[in-house]
Amino acid sequence: MKKNIVLNNVPRHIEKNLVARGYNIVDRTYEGYIDTILYSSDSGSLSYLNMFDNVIDMDRGAFIVDIKGKTLDEIESIIENRSYTSLF
Repeated sequence: MKKNIVLNNVPRHIEKNLVARGYNIVDRTYEGYIDTILYSSDSGSLSYLNMFDNVIDMDRGAFIVDIKGKTLDEIESIIENRSYTSLF
């Protein structure tokens, strides 16, 4: 199943590669469930999160990922595992 991802200040090449890998990139006006919010702490902050109150499922939540310093493969692994690192 495609995951719905919102991007905030994420480079265009990351967006294009995620689409090529089968992810559904949505914008801030999307009215469905969001799986993941990607942002870069190099050029963004978390102050925009209140814009997503209507789409963040409070039972499951949206996973928030800072992509700063991460490769595309690392970003995809984080999205799929909903974890930055292994627990053990």
